[in-house]
Amino acid sequence: MKRASVLLAIALSLAVAMTVQSATKPTGMIHVPAGMVLELKVNGKAAPLPSDKDVPINPGTYEPASLTCGAAAPGARGRTELWTIKCVGGTAGWGKLKEITVQDGATTPIVAGPPFTLKTLVGKAENGSKGKTIPFTLRIYGKAGELYDLNSLRKGQSVPPELALQVVDEKGNVLATGTLPFG
Repeated sequence: MKRASVLLAIALSLAVAMTVQSATKPTGMIHVPAGMVLELKVNGKAAPLPSDKDVPINPGTYEPASLTCGAAAPGARGRTELWTIKCVGGTAGWGKLKEITVQDGATTPIVAGPPFTLKTLVGKAENGSKGKTIPFTLRIYGKAGELYDLNSLRKGQSVPPELALQVVDEKGNVLATGTLPFG
C-alpha cells in the first residue's frame, strides 16, 4: 500500500511538472523593422510577421519565404505614395537572411533593406546596327546582402516611369544619356 502511494505521488509530480513545463514553453522574439514585410516558412507555410513589433516565436532556425520593403514618399497633388520592392530570394538572393536563428529568451533583429546598394554588371562593348552598345545589368542589394528584383519596383500599384540614365567616364564627362524601361 505504501509503495502504491509513493508511485502515485511520483506520477502526480511528473504530471504537474509536465503541465508546468508545457505552459511555460520557451519563446524567442523577432523584430522586423518598420517598412518591411517578412514572411517566414513555418511548418511548410508562409507566416507573415508584422513590422516594427517584437513578435514571439518558438526558438529555432527559420528560412524566409518572402521579403518586401516599402517606403512612403510625397506624390502628385500632395498625396503620399507607397513605393515597394521585393527580394528575389532563392539560393543566391537571401544573402545573410538565408537562415534566421531565434534563441530562447532573446530578440532577433532583422537587419535588411535600405540603404540599398546599386551595382552594375557591365558586359563587353559590341558593334551593332545602331552603333556601339554596352550590355549591362543593374543589381540592388540590401544591408544583409539580399538581392532585390528591379522589375518588382512599384509606385503604388503601378510600375514607375522609366529611369533616366547617364553614362559617364571616370572624369565625370557625360558620354551618353537615355532612359531605362522596367521589365
